Amino acid sequence: MTPPSPSAVTAYLAEQFRSELDLFRAALEQAPGDAFHTPRLGHSPAWHALHITEWLRLMVLDDHTPTYHHLGWEDNARVQALGTQPAPVTESDPREQILAALDQTGAQVVAWLEQADDTALNGEVFSAATPSGTRPRRLALGMQLRHVGYHRGQLNLLLKSQA
Repeated sequence: MTPPSPSAVTAYLAEQFRSELDLFRAALEQAPGDAFHTPRLGHSPAWHALHITEWLRLMVLDDHTPTYHHLGWEDNARVQALGTQPAPVTESDPREQILAALDQTGAQVVAWLEQADDTALNGEVFSAATPSGTRPRRLALGMQLRHVGYHRGQLNLLLKSQA
């Protein structure tokens, strides 16, 4: 049996995630020296990088490895039920390690989308915010794409406030 081929929709999503993650990474690169690890206006650029990394793992890759510590929902019972193993990367780790985690997860998201057909977009993924505890995968993909853009804007504000 021939494996399904990627669709125009999944190819489009892959390109959109690649583009938005590149722009997000470029915004992170603008944080000078120690500013990368310094909380300002709520969080540090390091936290924003790990936050996006974890949400992409959870809602796009459907990874339930119990190492989530930067979702921003850590007091939610559903997130706590995922488990509490140590985070593989923390805010205090070197910039290169944090950015490598983001790059690796981003590459996995893009690769998955590049090989997915339309049926891969069906189903449900985890959601801490919905009554059912799940969210339709298609909706989650769009939300996470916008989420990366939102945090890119947050980084730009944070960096302007440090200038």
